[in-house]
Amino acid sequence: MKKSFHRSYSLILLLVTFLANFGFASQTYAQSSLSSEVVNTETQDFPQWGYYTVRRDFRKCISPICGGFFIKQNNLKATPCFDGVFRKECYVSSIDWSSLNVGYDQLAKLQSQTDSRLILRGNLVPEKFDGFGEFAKLKVKEVFVAATNAPAKGTFVGLKDNGIVCVTTPCFSTDNLVLNQPNRSTISSFDLSQVGATPEQLEAANKAIFNQGLIAVGVTKKIGDVDAINVGTEFVATQFYLRVAPKEY
Repeated sequence: MKKSFHRSYSLILLLVTFLANFGFASQTYAQSSLSSEVVNTETQDFPQWGYYTVRRDFRKCISPICGGFFIKQNNLKATPCFDGVFRKECYVSSIDWSSLNVGYDQLAKLQSQTDSRLILRGNLVPEKFDGFGEFAKLKVKEVFVAATNAPAKGTFVGLKDNGIVCVTTPCFSTDNLVLNQPNRSTISSFDLSQVGATPEQLEAANKAIFNQGLIAVGVTKKIGDVDAINVGTEFVATQFYLRVAPKEY
């Protein structure tokens, strides 16, 4: 009886040790995987996060409660607002353009643009008003302006050359990075011709792809013989957005 008790106790102890070690190992693995994901996302050349479209608030009530802007993140049905709640749009009391480093005339021109022609990359920060409490404002890091007035239809992405050089086609040499989402893929070609841009704008767009990256909106489709082994993929843009360059000294 005594031997049986010791044997059962040993088995229970072994099982507890195994479960504890397994649980710890699983937790460690999960944390390692998460850390790796975060590092990869944050250190990539083209930032995928923090892109917003903006519309002015024309409601007639006292500022800062009204008169600011409504913002929403591209590609998302619900945007995380400053209070932690996900909404279709978030209200901000103002937009802080100070980090842009552009001239006064250029800034005035940007601020006069139709809202739908701008994409702003930035983050929400607090702004305090005496007697009203704390509101959110959008602190802008980068601004992108639509090439034309063509409607932006499709998925908003960043297109960036990945340095791959091929001797045959299709060559998947362009990264296709979905804005505000962790999704990324490679494409073998892109088509900007449907935007209706000028030759100068198209040249600037192509240069952007080979440098900091180009923001575009459109659809990705397969090209060539779909039954073949080497099928290409092409991003067809309905609109693209050129980055506003800082002023030179």
